[in-house]
Amino acid sequence: MDSNRFMHLREQLGYDNLRMSKMLNIEITEIEAFCLGTTTIPDKLAKELEDFVDWSFELSHTETKRELAEKYLNKPD
Repeated sequence: MDSNRFMHLREQLGYDNLRMSKMLNIEITEIEAFCLGTTTIPDKLAKELEDFVDWSFELSHTETKRELAEKYLNKPD
């Protein structure tokens, strides 16, 4: 994963560097280095981040579908 992809995923989540560091349980200086491209993002961390973003979008999509079904069909999804 390159720095552009890392920053894109961070933005997709709506996280800043501090929140990313807390979520990933690493120092904020490492997050900043990932964003600058001065430190290689470990494959394991990249995979976990990709999986988390996928999961969070699936969850929000499911919640959105449920809310729309309840609103427009007056029944749970």
